[in-house]
Amino acid sequence: MVNIPVAPANATTAGLFVQQLAPIGGSLVGSFFVGLIPLIVVLVMLGVFRIPAHFSSLAGLIVCIFIAIFGWHMPAQQCFESIANGIVYANWPIMWIVVNAMFIYNIAVRSGKFELFRRWMISNTPPDKRILLLIIGYSFGALLEGTSWPTAFQPCYFAKCFRLGKVNRIDDIGYSDLADTYVVSSHSSFDPIDALTYTLIFDTTPVAFGALGIPVTTLATLTGLSAKSLSQMIGRQLPVISLFLPCYALLFYAGWRDGLLACWPAGAVAGISFAVTQAIFSNLVGPELPDLIAGLVSLISIIAFVQWWKPPYNEKYVATMVVAGGEEPLAPQRRSSDVSSKQEVQEEENTARDGEETHHVSDEKATSSDDANATEMEGRQVAPANTVVEKPTLYEAMFAWLPWLLIVIVVIIWTFLKVSAIGQVNVHWPHLDNQVWLTLYEKKYAAVWSFQPLATGTAILVAGIVFLICVLLTGEHISIAWLSIADTAKQLLYPVITVSFIMAFAYLYNYSGIAYTVGLTLSSVGRAFPFLSVWLGWLACFLSGSDTSANSLFGNLQVVAARQIGLSPILMAAANSSGAVTSKMISPQNLTTGVATIGLRGKEGLVLRRTILHSIIMCLALGVITCIEQYGIPQLIPAE
Repeated sequence: MVNIPVAPANATTAGLFVQQLAPIGGSLVGSFFVGLIPLIVVLVMLGVFRIPAHFSSLAGLIVCIFIAIFGWHMPAQQCFESIANGIVYANWPIMWIVVNAMFIYNIAVRSGKFELFRRWMISNTPPDKRILLLIIGYSFGALLEGTSWPTAFQPCYFAKCFRLGKVNRIDDIGYSDLADTYVVSSHSSFDPIDALTYTLIFDTTPVAFGALGIPVTTLATLTGLSAKSLSQMIGRQLPVISLFLPCYALLFYAGWRDGLLACWPAGAVAGISFAVTQAIFSNLVGPELPDLIAGLVSLISIIAFVQWWKPPYNEKYVATMVVAGGEEPLAPQRRSSDVSSKQEVQEEENTARDGEETHHVSDEKATSSDDANATEMEGRQVAPANTVVEKPTLYEAMFAWLPWLLIVIVVIIWTFLKVSAIGQVNVHWPHLDNQVWLTLYEKKYAAVWSFQPLATGTAILVAGIVFLICVLLTGEHISIAWLSIADTAKQLLYPVITVSFIMAFAYLYNYSGIAYTVGLTLSSVGRAFPFLSVWLGWLACFLSGSDTSANSLFGNLQVVAARQIGLSPILMAAANSSGAVTSKMISPQNLTTGVATIGLRGKEGLVLRRTILHSIIMCLALGVITCIEQYGIPQLIPAE
């Protein structure tokens, strides 16, 4: 029998909205299932009926309003005040980060500097999209996550950095000849949905230590536990997933033979370098640097490794490149010294075998190009088959990496000097702040919006302004700034609306008490709680799209439940954060921003159907790890 907390009927709660934990017929279980209805509405509309995220999140919000008012008896005024609070928070600081990130990206694209980054990456890696999947999606993505770069923008770089497809003739590509140049073709492009799907899958284990450790430090502040102990505990959970994640993704992307068997050495290098570094820094240093350093070490390790190791050639996974619209086509030159005699013999044999078909290649290109590919490549020039991409010069390489280096440097300085706190204004939300009694924790529920003019989004804006100045010094016209702003506004209109709805949903879910009913029900399972604790984090991150917000929502609940049951508070709090990272890939907030960045607005449901299985598998794995650490190897748990 679960002990359901009841608010005291005295002056302490006079005039307050008192959250009820079992409002539906006095039944906690019945209330639990009613409380799940808004979540189910969002998931079903997105994943089953394929309705765009802004409509799905609005529908979930409307259902939640009715349940909050008529089921949990929340006053209408406070209901809509909590919605307003969520909308404001969605736009500042969350979308403020996203807007400035997209602004930098658009400057890089319009100025042509992104082409330099693509050329650098292509000329320093094998022409194999399985390897590029690891370099861009896993290692580079973790590096960006460590500096507050929005998850949803990583596929933007992945999809645009590589237009991947098949080559015309196998003999035109020799992996041993790629030290300085790289032969590319352009008959088909990399599927942007794949780019987004695998980026979201990869962006799991880095999330808990993302933004220089803010999720962990927030969890420590709310629970009163040591940030170092929490960092150590999370660092004894997530590296296990990090170790196998690259090979796991290769298996699903290219299959057992072409993916895992062919590329496991590269997957092992990426996973081991990241997992070991993440474990060391989280256990010996703290929560601030594990992702940043691990992502950097993994990126360097995998790029260095593929300089001498190449996967077996497979025409299906050969990379191609698309040249930006304003550039001249890359010169179709190739050094004869770069081609082995064996390749020349193969070329002659293939030419003879192809016969008449070879003489008409030009005609075929002019008359039978894929219509779908032509539409997707609209506004771009396609590099001719057998084009050689020259390695960027040192100057070009510096510009290729400049925006990302600026972001890393500025955000690190911003974080460690606590610049965000300068000029902070705490707004006590009217009719909501301390006007709700949080029955589960027996205290008033604060509702304070901290307006930080110098928030992390401003740090990214500063990096963007510096980058813009550098671009202008190369001769670009100032109009590039206004055009980039216009691009950003057009790209992010619907994501802003969707994130506003989903954060309004999350805030209402919290202040009405529905979230705490769900949490209390799941925490009442006794010794099975370590397994379900990760699912609390999973649920919270699905709602908010943020590990930090998930820790704010259920972090303290995990500690309270752990102490009542006799479990480790540090392990349960860490499990909340670890479990949360597995649902970031299915959060409507991230889905809608992600599809917007790759030009596929309205396809959130398709991405959800591709990622939800992986989300569940990873959460199950973390649940098992948590149980083993609690009951099998308790020596792994740091002292409280």
